[in-house]
Amino acid sequence: MKKDHGFTIVELLIVIVVIAILAAITIVAYNGVQNRARDTNNKTDAVSLVKVAEAVNADLGAYPQGATTAALKTAFNAGTTAQIPNGVDIQYAVAAPTNAAAITAADGTPHLYTVWPCAAGENVYYPSRSTGAIQKAVAGAGC
Repeated sequence: MKKDHGFTIVELLIVIVVIAILAAITIVAYNGVQNRARDTNNKTDAVSLVKVAEAVNADLGAYPQGATTAALKTAFNAGTTAQIPNGVDIQYAVAAPTNAAAITAADGTPHLYTVWPCAAGENVYYPSRSTGAIQKAVAGAGC
């Protein structure tokens, strides 16, 4: 009597199911890592903008001011020691944004951040992918 060698269909299906479960776990973990990386990048850019605002204040004696996005960009780039970093852009805000959807452009190219200027400093807003909340970096006393 000849004995067959190989795997049964049930054994193969079990292996396929285990591989599918491991793949699903990996995909979920990868998405979490991507969101945390985006959050870190957004925070780094926002802190860079705060440092530019502080440098402008040190150079000119006042934080960047402007009633429009164009005027605010000009004011941010008016200092002699620091300017808006490459790949980063800003937009003017009259007040603090109320939802993260309003400022999710931070993930685009260039990264876009909402800035609320006031006499005492600047607030730079950016979204958090991990929490879905608005985060804030503050230059000076903030607004």
